[in-house]
Amino acid sequence: MGMTCRSASRCIPVALGISLFGLAAAHPQRPATAVTPTALSSARQGAVPYDRDLTDAARVLAGLPPEQADRLSAVANQPVWQEWKREFDADWTRATTERFSRMRTWRDEQLSPQVGPCGTLMYPFSGPDILNAYLLFPGCRTYVLFGLEHPGTLPALERLSPDLLSEFLTHVQHALGDLLVRNYFITRHMMTDVEASDLHGNFPLMAVFLARLDARIVSARALEIDQDGELRARGDRAAAPALEIVFTRDGSAPQTLVYFRAQAEDQSLRIHPGVVRYLERQAPFVTFLKSASYLLHTNQFSVMRDLLLARSRLILQDDSGVPYRFFPAAEWNVALYGRYQKPVKDFNYGFQPDLAKAYAVENAVKPLTFSFGYHWETGSSTVMLALRKRTS
Repeated sequence: MGMTCRSASRCIPVALGISLFGLAAAHPQRPATAVTPTALSSARQGAVPYDRDLTDAARVLAGLPPEQADRLSAVANQPVWQEWKREFDADWTRATTERFSRMRTWRDEQLSPQVGPCGTLMYPFSGPDILNAYLLFPGCRTYVLFGLEHPGTLPALERLSPDLLSEFLTHVQHALGDLLVRNYFITRHMMTDVEASDLHGNFPLMAVFLARLDARIVSARALEIDQDGELRARGDRAAAPALEIVFTRDGSAPQTLVYFRAQAEDQSLRIHPGVVRYLERQAPFVTFLKSASYLLHTNQFSVMRDLLLARSRLILQDDSGVPYRFFPAAEWNVALYGRYQKPVKDFNYGFQPDLAKAYAVENAVKPLTFSFGYHWETGSSTVMLALRKRTS
């Protein structure tokens, strides 16, 4: 079968009608396991050693040529992959020009001076979106992301027939389409794309973003968060499945991405206290919230909201994150950027009269030059930067 649509900016999800069982049988997965020393290589003397096989798999998924001439070259030579490369290059270039470059400029001028040294970045309800986290916070030692999708595995691309490769790249395209155009994932699309298809979770999409950020993968391990809040090797079905990816950019010190799957409602966190214990051990951290479905506005997510407020030293978010009323002036300095308007129709309950009043104060709001959050079409993006005040 050929690909129905390649460009993320023009594509809509379609039902491909292929058997998941049949595809899995013809499509063995590369497990996320610790890397052996023999798998490590370094491109130049003094650089951090990295796994060139994992890195090349990520690069080819991202429409980039493999570094090793004898690694995945048969895949890169296929017309279907070359078409994917051309169109994904165009989509990535467009998003970089229209959004990513502006985000970097704003980050350097407004955000980085406030962040300072960053140990851990906490990104709740993220899905596989390491992209926005890294664009805005490139200097953190550890990135902790979590959502509803499974961590997943990388595919054995070299074992796919041309037709199956075409199907797989179509799934990648669908999964990335919302983020490249809107700059956020739609949960119901993500659950369909990564759970009910051959993507098998978030690892392939996170690998695409890391490759496009010019990162090299040092190692990847399938882990879990146990009831004591410790990361360990998988083995308990009741634990939260996790994936740890260590990566490096420009030969610099390795950075770690931890993604885990967990329900964040109060009831679920009480049943699985290890998640809260794990998050508390990362404190103090910087928190990033974007397109979070206004979940933290509801009483069902009060445990997570209270944890973030208690353990964060800085919170960057749009209006869908922690409600404005939870940032008293005695404890937080809050800078406002962009514009504020009523939430999109799916989230009418998220309107904040006090935030609207704050945005109406003359000369109190700074401009924003990029789209961010649900109002991506209208240029009415809201960004709040909350910095905890120092206590004497």
